[in-house]
Amino acid sequence: MKQLNYTKAVVIVHGKSEKQICQYIKNKLRLKMEIYSDKNGEKAIQITSLKNILNNKIFKSYRNFIKIYEDVELSRDGKSINNNFKIFIIMDTDDCSAVQKRNFINKEMFKWHWAYNYIVPIYNIPELESVLEKANIPFKKTGDKRKKEYIKLFPTDPKYEKTDEIQIQELLNTLKKQENTNLYEFLDFCLKSSD
Repeated sequence: MKQLNYTKAVVIVHGKSEKQICQYIKNKLRLKMEIYSDKNGEKAIQITSLKNILNNKIFKSYRNFIKIYEDVELSRDGKSINNNFKIFIIMDTDDCSAVQKRNFINKEMFKWHWAYNYIVPIYNIPELESVLEKANIPFKKTGDKRKKEYIKLFPTDPKYEKTDEIQIQELLNTLKKQENTNLYEFLDFCLKSSD
């Protein structure tokens, strides 16, 4: 009997750079993962607007969520999603108050939501670009206008000799040493979930 390839995660991304990184990882690892952004990443999702996102048609209820993402693995009784499934929320923390930042990182802001047990907050303090700079990870900005600019991170090896998995693992190892992000948790999940 063939095993079904279930969606492993849904990722809510802050903006275009985060979307681009997630799309690269999804494609290179052939990972069944959905990426949710506002206007294809052109409009940033802020920590302050997450409650609105989680109350929208897709995320508001368990029933709506499994209707939209119908290939998520459910528990045997169908009343919940398999515990291995995650909803990652990748956010910068420079556009909210200190209390909102803390409540995002410690998950306090999600305790009211049906998906609380599946949500994994991923933070970049203060934003992705400064995390990468502090970690000495080479990246370049692409795009012509400041608002349209986004970070091109992959491939991280200038000679393109390393496999995608090795590059993602090296990025994970580098970010794990940084105190201003937990993006490595997302990368680790993706590497372990790839087929």
